[in-house]
Amino acid sequence: MNEQTSTIYKHSMKLERRTASLYVQNTGCQQCPPCYGWGPGVRNHFLLHHVLSGKGVYLCGDKRYELSAGDTFLVYPDTTIHYCADSQEPWEYIWVGFSGLDAAACVARTDLTPDAPVYFGRDGGEIRAMVEGIYRSYGAAAWEELEMTARLYSLLAFLTRTAAARPESRQDAPDCAQMAAEYIINHYEEPITVEGLAAYAAVSHSSLYRRFVKRFQISPKRFLLEYRIERACALLSTTNCSIQEVATSVGFEDPFYFSRAFKDVKGFSPRQYAQQARSGREEEQ
Repeated sequence: MNEQTSTIYKHSMKLERRTASLYVQNTGCQQCPPCYGWGPGVRNHFLLHHVLSGKGVYLCGDKRYELSAGDTFLVYPDTTIHYCADSQEPWEYIWVGFSGLDAAACVARTDLTPDAPVYFGRDGGEIRAMVEGIYRSYGAAAWEELEMTARLYSLLAFLTRTAAARPESRQDAPDCAQMAAEYIINHYEEPITVEGLAAYAAVSHSSLYRRFVKRFQISPKRFLLEYRIERACALLSTTNCSIQEVATSVGFEDPFYFSRAFKDVKGFSPRQYAQQARSGREEEQ
């Protein structure tokens, strides 16, 4: 069906940031017309809906959930789902979509699971308030993005704190791809090799490569390159550092190689990027 939106709907679609730990991808609120639905289809990120009023149905796999005001349901990435508003009392819901390297691990600490992705009235008031806080924080400014992210962490922290205690046997084994990605994020300015990452994660080079590509759709080497370039963009946008200083700060020994790599990832040179970013800052002042 074609999406129809109410006047209170708003949507914040970000470019996918494979190197971010956790971020809000979209948020909105919608009063649905009768029988309005989405799917069957899949999302590429987590999507948490909280029902504000009315009724609807959520279909996930072979399970059907009839939901009403106060209920919360989670859409998992790459999972076929379908949800639809009631014909007589169509629901209004508010949602937050999120992704990032830590998103799956954060969700895994809650009581929501692929087999049980619904809270029936559980903590409805608290969840509603937190999702509404994310929704109200929507904006393109840097501080608004930070506030949305902070509120998303608070929501996931609440869902984790209120989760039932789990047997130790249910805890997942360490994920070597996640371990390698986190090491890159925390040590990107240092010399890093794929062999060193494999040794750190206690797996073979080929095993790390295979699992990393499966998890992030990108090789460890490319992930390291793109993360370093993202950190370089932050420095070029917010400081007056020279190209060589930026290159050194993000782990490139050779500023000429840094410039070539930057252009390969971004499509233009770091000098051009810095000039555009700085001119933009001057216009805002």
